[in-house]
Amino acid sequence: MAFVGSEVGIQGDAYNTVGRDQYVYNLNLSNLSTEKAFRSLAERAAINACYDSEQRFPPPNCHPGTRANILATLSEWIESDLKTTKIFWIYGSAGVGKSAIAQNLSEKYASNKLAAAFFFSRNDSTRDKLEPVVATIAYQFCKSGSPLKHVLGPIIIETLRSDPEIFRASHEVQFQKLIIEPCSKVEPALWENLPNAIVIDGLDECVHLPSQERFLALIQRATTSPLPAPWVFIICSRPELHIRDVFDHQDFGEILRRLAVTPSAEAYQDVRRYLVDKFAILRNKHRALRCEGASWPGDDSIDQLVKRADGQFIFAVTVIKYIDTRDEPPQDRLDAILRVYVGHGSESPYSDLDLLYRQILSTCPRWHRVQPVLRLLVTPDDGMIQRYDEAAHWRSLSMIELLLNLKGSEIVTSLAKLHSVLLIPEGDHSNIYIAHASFTEFICDINRSGEYHAPQMTDQEYSDCVTTLLLRTLSASKAYYPPHHPQSVFTTSLSSWVDRLQIWDSRLHFSCKYWYGYCTEVDSPSPGLLAALRTFDPYSAVAVHLFYDSFPALFVLEDVIEWAESFGESTQDFVKICKSFLHGFYVAFPPDTPRNNIFWWTFRDAVRKLFAVTEYEDWVDHLFVMLLSDSDTPVLPGDWAVVYIAKANGEVFQRVAGALCDHKNGLELLLDDVREDACETVLQELVQDGELFHLKALMNERRKSFFPEYVDWPSDEEYYSLSESSSEYSGT
Repeated sequence: MAFVGSEVGIQGDAYNTVGRDQYVYNLNLSNLSTEKAFRSLAERAAINACYDSEQRFPPPNCHPGTRANILATLSEWIESDLKTTKIFWIYGSAGVGKSAIAQNLSEKYASNKLAAAFFFSRNDSTRDKLEPVVATIAYQFCKSGSPLKHVLGPIIIETLRSDPEIFRASHEVQFQKLIIEPCSKVEPALWENLPNAIVIDGLDECVHLPSQERFLALIQRATTSPLPAPWVFIICSRPELHIRDVFDHQDFGEILRRLAVTPSAEAYQDVRRYLVDKFAILRNKHRALRCEGASWPGDDSIDQLVKRADGQFIFAVTVIKYIDTRDEPPQDRLDAILRVYVGHGSESPYSDLDLLYRQILSTCPRWHRVQPVLRLLVTPDDGMIQRYDEAAHWRSLSMIELLLNLKGSEIVTSLAKLHSVLLIPEGDHSNIYIAHASFTEFICDINRSGEYHAPQMTDQEYSDCVTTLLLRTLSASKAYYPPHHPQSVFTTSLSSWVDRLQIWDSRLHFSCKYWYGYCTEVDSPSPGLLAALRTFDPYSAVAVHLFYDSFPALFVLEDVIEWAESFGESTQDFVKICKSFLHGFYVAFPPDTPRNNIFWWTFRDAVRKLFAVTEYEDWVDHLFVMLLSDSDTPVLPGDWAVVYIAKANGEVFQRVAGALCDHKNGLELLLDDVREDACETVLQELVQDGELFHLKALMNERRKSFFPEYVDWPSDEEYYSLSESSSEYSGT
């Protein structure tokens, strides 16, 4: 079995795991329920948080020969069987190389001691929170290549199969059921040769501060649990006060070991070694440097850079990235850095790093184009996008182009000078990331960045931006909508329309489902959003939604209309077309659609769903129908069935359905009244006389249209239910 974005590859083997209490797991890992369990785990995991993820490539790592003492201390602790502590906290300020240390250890022990790793990042919405941590750790236990797969994998999968909703439980329950309890079902002697180290990097980059403390509480319970659990944890973070307070608590007293990564003589020597080696590579790489001597840039320049780095590897790394360019001679860029003088009166604790960032941003010729992109990059996706549309890569070049209404070439040109602070992938559809949290903090703090301030977008700004994109996405589909084309090319345009819809488009799907919700979040629409509202076409938009998800509950459109009316003349075109649509519209069905399906769909499902809150089971998948206004009807070929859907009918049905919903045979009584021209529902005081008359007239009109061969209502039961082939529509 294979999963997108995962390495789960268990093939149908049957594994026996005999635990301490003689639990026997004989699981055939190719059956459907097991596949669903694996898929659930893989989908919940934050793959970007793994030490070997593609998104983090190339990951930060310790330069050869550096951090020797720190790595030796940590390696000795990991390998020791006699250690009494269970948690090792490595802490230090931004940019000192904590992530590089965590990466180095993860790679070194990947084949024997490393059980799992999780690298938090505030610049990646898939790994900036607590929610995916347990699933990601459990996923690494089970994935192909893990020594724990055959030991813990079947137990974890059995847990997921027995409790498919476990990821709706608290993080504490998840951690207990998927990380702690499986260990108690494994023979203790087996752990002598199994990995037990879990690396957690950047805990302070979990954006919800209480979640950081909550996670530490989970780890404390895991390492002191009465159930035998072998896990030891390496945690890297900044020494934030709330994290320090947790670790200072007596609960961690005997199980915690600490190591501070601070500026020191060794750190200075490590930075020097890094710079010397990297400058040697630059001399061989750049033609412009071949005229320089083997000692370039000289000891004085390197000493100055080492001093300014003050043990912060991020400073040295960013300097090298900045100099490593073909846009300008590397010598000129180095000279520009060396010329910057740091005044002793600066109040910023990152004064040298700040000046380096300012120097980098000063090379951007059109800051007014760069700033909006940076503001978008530091703005996290909202919860809706994170839950339902991460696959669209909302910080990729292609999406930034759409969100900011810029040309891709403009964005590429604007960001060309920023390769030292941004991770820009080769492709247009992979997310752009900020290379280090210190740059995010710099541009978001006006006291540090000054004229290069690029704060997060406000909720209003971001909602406006997303809403505009969603409406433009729907408007783009309008151009291919067959009713907007002449009848002479209807068949061709329909074929093109069908082909486009059959290619899954997550952004179009997301736009259909959520555009109206984003609209009403905006208090003052921008000119771009107003323009997008003017070109909105509800007919094509709902037709696309119907193809993907069934009819939307269009009663919500009334909320959008009320919202739009508050802006006066600027939205009058949008209000007019939406009101017309809500009043009623035509639905056209392809010639091969069974008539009884059309009849019941338009009466029972469409009329009810369009103007009612009640949910119902979808009975058709990928149905190609056209929604038409009065002006569209002449363009259809004559063999298409056309039905008018009126809001007034929907409102009557809603009132009747509401009155009958608590009656055991309410719908059957109503249908009998219609078919036999009776009034039992009125006699039982379930339905008002006028509303029953209205529904009778409507259904009799439809019967004559769809079943003209019958003088009266057909007696065959099949005409009162959906046919078995109702999910087989494929268009014309």
